[in-house]
Amino acid sequence: MNADQYIQKLLELSDKKLNGLRKILKLTEEQSNVITEDNTEELQRIIELKQQQMDMIDELDQAFEVYYSRLKSLMGVQSLEELKMSELNGASELKQIVTSVYDIIKQIQKLEDLNNKKARDILDKLSSEIRQIKQAQKVNNGYNMGGNLPQQSYYFDKKK
Repeated sequence: MNADQYIQKLLELSDKKLNGLRKILKLTEEQSNVITEDNTEELQRIIELKQQQMDMIDELDQAFEVYYSRLKSLMGVQSLEELKMSELNGASELKQIVTSVYDIIKQIQKLEDLNNKKARDILDKLSSEIRQIKQAQKVNNGYNMGGNLPQQSYYFDKKK
């Protein structure tokens, strides 16, 4: 393969990754809505779909690394930044796609942070409610202990 063919392959892989990340972004937005609705089945479905997309992106990243390494060896450089991008056909388009990938990753990260905060808030609220229920049970059990005491009282007259 020549350098232009490697660039085309990298473009193809990067474009697939960008589409996968867009799907993850959409799923993360859906996840944000589902967290507040307290719909665990839908949340689980979304998480599974996101995991499938992430697995696919991992495979694309591995293939990208292989082609990227081969291109660097072919060109005799440590990094493509050492080359003039104008020398390679499609290199500027690759750079644009990689920039878009980073932008979407940042958006996903922001949403994930918000989703994590929402989930922590919900868990804190639930744990607070559970503590209150346990406390009420203890109080209730304390009041109901009187029912466990003997019903009759006995008085022993020691004066006789």
